[in-house]
Amino acid sequence: MAEADELAEREAALLARSGQGDRVAFREFYDLVATPLHSLALRMMGNAEDAEDMLQEAFVKMWRYAASYDGHRARPFTWAVTVLRNTCIDHLRQRRSRPVVVPLPDAAEESPVLSVGESVRRGAERGEAVQAVRTALGGFAANQRGALEMALFSGLTHAEIAQRLGQPAGTVKSWIRRGLLNLRETLAESGT
Repeated sequence: MAEADELAEREAALLARSGQGDRVAFREFYDLVATPLHSLALRMMGNAEDAEDMLQEAFVKMWRYAASYDGHRARPFTWAVTVLRNTCIDHLRQRRSRPVVVPLPDAAEESPVLSVGESVRRGAERGEAVQAVRTALGGFAANQRGALEMALFSGLTHAEIAQRLGQPAGTVKSWIRRGLLNLRETLAESGT
């Protein structure tokens, strides 16, 4: 627990410096949280391209609003998860409300091709991160795990989750908050 507290303090200090325009501090914060956040984005969005887009958009928001981070309301990782989750949910809601138009590929347009080694390395890294999150969630109490999975991966609001589970919204919010803290600690303990 002391390691998790120390990590949270370090991340809070990095966010404070980032809020003052310190790009090096923000890069350090990014390095600490990007892997588990990418796993969550991938699970929510369902594909790597959208997950990477949402992760990038979320980090732009985190940079822009780092000065407004309030350590009394949430730990830095929890704040980052919330920014990412809201970014993904907004995107998913927009996607549902507009028709999907897929342009035909232009024959003259070449798509970038990754080397086989690069593709394998990236796939392995993503798979390990996703597996670490799945393993961590597997050890949670059923009610907490269910609420957290719906919040993170299904794009549901707290009210929608409460309705689906037949529980008060406050209870569901508590399960999710505690779940995020437990997820953070579990991932930190495993070195993920």
